[in-house]
Amino acid sequence: MKEQDTSCKYVFAEYIWIDGVSPTQTVRSKTKVIHLKNAVNTFDLPEWGFDGSSTSQAEGTASDCVLKPASVFSDPIRGGNHILVMCEVMNTDGTPHNTNHRANLRKLTDVLEGDVMDCWFGMEQEYTLFQGSTPLGFSGDRRFPAAQGPYYCGVGADQVFGRELAEEHMKACLEAGIKLSGINAEVMPGQWEFQVGPLGPLDVGDHLWVARWLLYRLGEEYRISATLDSKPVTGDWNGAGMHCNFSTPEMRSPTGEGMTAITRWCESASLFINEHLETYGEGIEMRLTGKHETCRWDQFKWGVSDRTASVRIPLVTAQEGYGYLEDRRPNANACPYRVASAMLKTAYNCWDAESLIAAARK
Repeated sequence: MKEQDTSCKYVFAEYIWIDGVSPTQTVRSKTKVIHLKNAVNTFDLPEWGFDGSSTSQAEGTASDCVLKPASVFSDPIRGGNHILVMCEVMNTDGTPHNTNHRANLRKLTDVLEGDVMDCWFGMEQEYTLFQGSTPLGFSGDRRFPAAQGPYYCGVGADQVFGRELAEEHMKACLEAGIKLSGINAEVMPGQWEFQVGPLGPLDVGDHLWVARWLLYRLGEEYRISATLDSKPVTGDWNGAGMHCNFSTPEMRSPTGEGMTAITRWCESASLFINEHLETYGEGIEMRLTGKHETCRWDQFKWGVSDRTASVRIPLVTAQEGYGYLEDRRPNANACPYRVASAMLKTAYNCWDAESLIAAARK
């Protein structure tokens, strides 16, 4: 990591956006040189175009798309005053592109108003490290490791693989200004997790996508690739998820009806199982088989301190009568903006247009 250089007359601004590849979007980026006159913030940063026909976001006959800066982070790789710029993808007429799920979430929060921005999200991003076509800790035929069990939060060269990259990624995220709260080795060799939050609905998505970009970018230095595949290794191995911890102000209130609000959310979620699953990432039926902790993808249950449940209520939350819940269903490859939207729609009972209007009037 580099020290700040206040004498620099320009900055490298890495414009980061989410592409249109289906079924799983990922991040793209390119570098803009900005010659400094004043301090850089999102209001000073210009919009910038790109070739949408190369990112599955436009046809070649009308390929221009627009990057609109949404949030700014320090660049821990280049150092100095250089920045990472999380962008929304817009059409040339200024309307949000149909792959711009941040804009959809932004509109939802605008409509709901009130305390919606005080809803907190904490997302647990799992990922798996590969060298070539083989996960770290596996032999070429992927049969080398002993059965899963000793690798979770393990220590030692025969238990943990890829710590150097995971540690450097953690430090880079913190230097960038990402609200990263921890990391740990996961159940499968070469599998890791980092946690982002608690943050509001838009911020958690911005921070998580930039953290993903940093993971991929740092992997270049190690010739290691990171995948968010929900089932990177077939057989008796855990998949990769993105458990989402969530609370509304009512859930967190020690003097209110915290557990009542949490139970109400769970009951509402049981009525919108498919709607949630549609936003929770590709391959959920491969990961949630009922054989590895969380119950099957097509079942729904919640419980206190129950990691076989779709939604877990932490023991301390139940004991104190307020706190948060953990939705264990989202995949590692899910879009955090879409996950946040689904959880808010359930919290505010606004899955259809009529109920959304009613919620906005409250």
